[in-house]
Amino acid sequence: MAWKLSDSRARIMRLMQTVPASTIDVRRFDQGYLQRRVNELNQRGRRLGLDEAPIANIPNNRAVLVDGVHVYVQLIDYHTLLLDHGRETEASHRRLLQALHLHYAATDRVVEQFEVQRVDYHGPRLHAVVVTPAASERDRVLKALSFAATLKGTIEEAGRTMGGQRLSTRVRIGLDTGMAVAVNSGRGAEPEPLFLGSPANYAAKLAEGNEPGIFMSDRVRGVLDEGGVGLVQERRVALTQDSQYRYANMSQGRPSWDANDGFTRAKVQEALRSLQTDAALSAVTASEAVFRFHHHEPPLRTIRFEDLMPSRTVRMPAVSVFADISGFTAYVDACIATGRVQEMTANLHVIRGELAECSRDDFGGRKVRFIGDCLHGLIAEGSRVETNLPASVDSAVRLAGGLRSSFELCRTMLPGVGALGLAIALELGPTPITRLGIRGERSVRCASSKAVSTSETLQSGLEGTQTALGPDATAAAPFRVRQLFRYGPVENLDYEAVETFLGGSPKVPAAPAATSPRPEFRAHASQ
Repeated sequence: MAWKLSDSRARIMRLMQTVPASTIDVRRFDQGYLQRRVNELNQRGRRLGLDEAPIANIPNNRAVLVDGVHVYVQLIDYHTLLLDHGRETEASHRRLLQALHLHYAATDRVVEQFEVQRVDYHGPRLHAVVVTPAASERDRVLKALSFAATLKGTIEEAGRTMGGQRLSTRVRIGLDTGMAVAVNSGRGAEPEPLFLGSPANYAAKLAEGNEPGIFMSDRVRGVLDEGGVGLVQERRVALTQDSQYRYANMSQGRPSWDANDGFTRAKVQEALRSLQTDAALSAVTASEAVFRFHHHEPPLRTIRFEDLMPSRTVRMPAVSVFADISGFTAYVDACIATGRVQEMTANLHVIRGELAECSRDDFGGRKVRFIGDCLHGLIAEGSRVETNLPASVDSAVRLAGGLRSSFELCRTMLPGVGALGLAIALELGPTPITRLGIRGERSVRCASSKAVSTSETLQSGLEGTQTALGPDATAAAPFRVRQLFRYGPVENLDYEAVETFLGGSPKVPAAPAATSPRPEFRAHASQ
């Protein structure tokens, strides 16, 4: 498998013709948009909030401007669940998947209660947006705070009551408010509603950290007529419990608040009852044996997420690939401000499509999801029973070169994206791949491991011209790959540069192999 300029150019031209900017319908989410959505659901015998999101099934040729409150949730103790005495094992992965399965399902129950838009889950992070009531930002903020308090209580209580201490986690939540663009880049059984812009990005930053609590941006504080605390302090100043109760009280129009018998507590108990009566969920949280692992014969592009479930989970050594478009949030904000949302949406459609098709068609990789403007994928080489570790790393480096060459070609062919970059990070490790949470269309594609966390962390520290290789991938890599990355991240590593340096076939003969799911990897201090 290899990247070819002619193939990439042809794909980009096809994608440009599929959704040209001139055909993109830009709408604003307002009361009229919401009422049309409610009427549509009523005709189908369903109601908003119980089983449908306020903004859903957005066509590829549409973008929706949404003024909303973005809520990012971080499961702080994720990495404690991930490791077993400092190592990844089958048992630790089962425990991790049990916890994610429980907490994803718990979150969806609270999302239903508040008629909130669930965007996506990725490992220990959950993203939701409060978009109603459409006419009042203050009411949306109050609703978001009540939602956040209920969500935090439900996740913490579900871990204690349904999984014991082994599934418990502390919770940190970040909130920001403002204008974003909603689009959909998914297909078929893999829908991907995306909310792009600075509020989503900043709420995620507020959710980063080891201290539990609910953390508001100064924009949220301003809506509540509270004084700002400054950008540096926002990540350190959490709402007090009294303030949580006070804002939940205000959101419900109640004259008083009882911390022990109030609205939030009632909502938490309602969500817990729903969880406890779900027999399938109870079985998963009670027994690790429900998660059964198998090896998937490469190429990983043949993985069908719709066929996966806890009892049919892939677990195998693979290379996790994170490719993040640097500068994209500022680009989105500029396009909103200058009326170029059509241009941005069309460009995003092309760039995402080309990165996904390059990964799948040129290198046999499997896209897991797009996280905002970031592609997360997996790649492996080997047989039906084992992964060839050096060959997998070699192919991953070639894939990274192909992704950069595809992205650079997009920059020359698309308007307005010349200032964007691509930061790519790779890491190797045993990774479970499955679907979790509420069953059916709302289930969540999941690939969670130390390799995934490490590659994402590495990527977040890179410039838009750099490619980095994680420590475990470096240790398993062929000699020439280790030489390529001997000084750390590599600048401008496109496919031509990779081939020039590595040469030859991506297959590495007589390489040490790891039979899945046996290998165990050392934990690093950063984890």
